[in-house]
Formats: sequence, C-alpha cells, structure tokens
Amino acid sequence: MRTAEYVIMLAAEARGRGLGTRATRLSLDYAFHITNLRMVWLKVLAPDTAGIRAYEKAGFRTAGTLREAGYWLGEVCDEVMMDALAKDHTGPSAVRAALGQDH
Repeated sequence: MRTAEYVIMLAAEARGRGLGTRATRLSLDYAFHITNLRMVWLKVLAPDTAGIRAYEKAGFRTAGTLREAGYWLGEVCDEVMMDALAKDHTGPSAVRAALGQDH
C-alpha cells in the first residue's frame, strides 16, 4: 500500500525546542524520498495542541476526527487524524544529501 503510521514520543525536557518538528520533517523526508511511501498518517489527542502545531509545521494536515477515541488527563477526548502525502513533499531531500545521494 506504500503507507505508514507515524509515532513519536519526546521526553518532557525535550519539548518546546523544535525537536519534534525537526524529527518529523526528517522522517517524512525519509519516507517519501528514500522508501518511496505515498502517504504517512498519525493520530494525536485533540488537547495536545503543541503536538498538532509541530505536525502541521512538519507537513501534516488534518484529515478528520475520531470522536471520544482517547483519554487526556483521565478525561475522554477526541483524536485528530492527520496525514502527509508524497506529492506535497517534493524538492531536495536532506536525507539523500546526507547520504551523498543528492541526485
């Protein structure tokens, strides 16, 4: 199918420094330029607005909502489905360049 689910977890001390956005961008670069995936998707709890912003900065877009599918601090909450498509990630690859394959 050439699709994959994306999951990342950052320790509390790593948050708020842009590391999640950078790691996600590199992961999408690898997914689309090296492994030739066509789509990557993820689920994030709706109250995690910092995570949603990081995913959006990296290239994910909201695809839908799973109502009452998760828990945040012991309370029921929605999960947001997000996706990224290869056709939206064209241009030079940082991963290929690092591997010496920037052709």
